[in-house]
Amino acid sequence: MSDQTKSWLETRLPLASSMQSCIWNMKMAVEKPYLAALGSLITATLIFLTLSGFVLSLFYVAAPGAAFDSIQFISRNVDNGWLVRSFHATGATMLFAATYLVVFRTLLTGGYRAPNELTWILKLVFLGLVLIIGYFGYAMADGAVSYWSLHETTVAGARLTSFPGAISNWVFGGPAGPGTLGRVAVLHSALALLGFGVLALHLAAKRAVAPVPTKTVTLHPYYTSHHFVAFAVFALIFAVLVFFAPHWGENQLNLAAANPLVVPAVLTPPWYLLPVSAFAAASSSPLGSIFLVLAGFAVLFAAPWLDQSKGTKPGLFYKILVAVLALDVFGLCMAQADGPSMLSSILSTIFIGWYFLHFLVLSPLATAMESKK
Repeated sequence: MSDQTKSWLETRLPLASSMQSCIWNMKMAVEKPYLAALGSLITATLIFLTLSGFVLSLFYVAAPGAAFDSIQFISRNVDNGWLVRSFHATGATMLFAATYLVVFRTLLTGGYRAPNELTWILKLVFLGLVLIIGYFGYAMADGAVSYWSLHETTVAGARLTSFPGAISNWVFGGPAGPGTLGRVAVLHSALALLGFGVLALHLAAKRAVAPVPTKTVTLHPYYTSHHFVAFAVFALIFAVLVFFAPHWGENQLNLAAANPLVVPAVLTPPWYLLPVSAFAAASSSPLGSIFLVLAGFAVLFAAPWLDQSKGTKPGLFYKILVAVLALDVFGLCMAQADGPSMLSSILSTIFIGWYFLHFLVLSPLATAMESKK
């Protein structure tokens, strides 16, 4: 492009000068840049998943039986279809890993405390969205495990009455049938787009309550250089998973076609759905499962108001409790991954009990004790 053309374009659409003044030269507070890159990684991954999902949707057929065949067609007959599918599956893994890491980091640093209550709530809303999106994407595979998982979910939803039952009927159209996968596919795409709105609201809320920095730096090169390193590490892990373990964390039984007459021995979902699956499996009734899942999210939403720190920074004892909580959730996932058994049921009950004990008793006590020092 010639200088004359650039000058003509700049006078009518000043994109270059706007980027220079509003982005590259934007003043930002000095903070830990590698941790700050997590938000950018989540946004970039969501964009990547949207683009790869759009390509897959061109060939996907949302119908029982045909859905699994269309995925096999993508993997075997479409040029580089296997690569796009691996990109999408690995992108989901990386998105969940980054999102869980952000939630854990916020708990560890006390980033949910006033005046950051709204940013914390929006983080949890985004987490809930990606969990629903992830489940719908898992169900769309129509494999041997995801078929029966969707079947159990819709049957349980059909047993509900009043408002929960109406919601289930709107979403799934009753027990799993010819139209269920179509609804799931539409919601999978629509909620992904809604995720961008939640991220935008989170960014706006974060900037609204950010303190006036005593020391500032420009976005470029301070943040861009560190973000480049973070993205490089992220891309390396992503590439290793894509080419060597594209189905890491998934139930290998789901790679086979669904059989409506045969229920797999273990209905274990992908690793990123294990926490919710463990809470739901802790109750034998559909209403009890919904209650436990919602209660698990409710204590997270209530964390800013259960906290008794009164503005003090998190102490060592509180950080140890958060680390134990992370191990507790990891243990809960491992117990759920082993499939139904007496031992896994007992362990899941213990882990879920500790989860609620942490937020309702231990964390308030720890923050109250540390605020008095």
